[in-house]
Amino acid sequence: MLGKKILVVDDDPNVGLLVSAVLKKYNYAVTTLYHGDEVLSFLRDNKPDLILLDLRMPGIDGFALCKRIREAPDTRDIPVVILSGVSEVDAKVNTIELGADDFITKPFDVRELRARINRILKRKSSDTALNPLTRLPGSPAIEEEVMRRVADNESFAFSYVDADNFKAYNDVYGYAKGDEVIKRIAALLTEKARAAAGDDYFVGHVGGDDFVLVTSQETAEPAAKAITEEFDRLIPEFYNEVDRRRGFITTMDRKNKTRDFPIMSLTVAIVAPRTQQKHYAKIVESAAELKRYAKDMANRSGSIYVRDRRL
Repeated sequence: MLGKKILVVDDDPNVGLLVSAVLKKYNYAVTTLYHGDEVLSFLRDNKPDLILLDLRMPGIDGFALCKRIREAPDTRDIPVVILSGVSEVDAKVNTIELGADDFITKPFDVRELRARINRILKRKSSDTALNPLTRLPGSPAIEEEVMRRVADNESFAFSYVDADNFKAYNDVYGYAKGDEVIKRIAALLTEKARAAAGDDYFVGHVGGDDFVLVTSQETAEPAAKAITEEFDRLIPEFYNEVDRRRGFITTMDRKNKTRDFPIMSLTVAIVAPRTQQKHYAKIVESAAELKRYAKDMANRSGSIYVRDRRL
């Protein structure tokens, strides 16, 4: 648990100081905030591993904060532990229903607090629903998100994102550098989706170099445009100077033949399923078909996004 980041939110400075001192003793990195309004601003630029949250605070109270944290795509997976002097059963039930992971009543035993934090963080680190490299939701969560939107009769776009020539890069530069690229793609998708779509987006990691982005139909293309343009700008940094100048690397293809592979690019295939199209497998099949079409387009240069106009 070394180096895990904990955000403590409590309007009582004495509680904040006590919790901070206890957790720092066990090598947690602790940030303490005293006002509800500070939290959302802090979370826009920081992602703690766990949030300890009081219920009664000035500004936005703990109930509203817990709800906002669970609704926002960037923070929905952060564990939230309520640390409150409110001991009524209704308060506990309400916060659990809002998505809190645990509820600890003040006054509390610091050993119990530490034990509960450790348990939640261990459970999160072994969560099989998240990709172990990017910590993005995996295939089951992607399907759940899509089918939730279908059930709610929402109009949405499903974008399949794939890195071109990634295997060749892995072969030449090694898996550690390849993992850096994957994590950078994950961060890029999240950053540009948030800029284009606000809180109405979902980023998932199918595995390898395959990702999914779910947005409204109106924001799908602006997000894809920003993602592909930024990827083409930053990806040369992951190559050495010689390969950057040449614009390609040389290695064996899948048929064990030596060939040149261009600098990596992204292919983004956007499908906008009809509301009556209720089969997740069909949505994925449509996106995969469009992706293959885009990858095989003649005279392609750099990243590209295409939208299926048939749907």
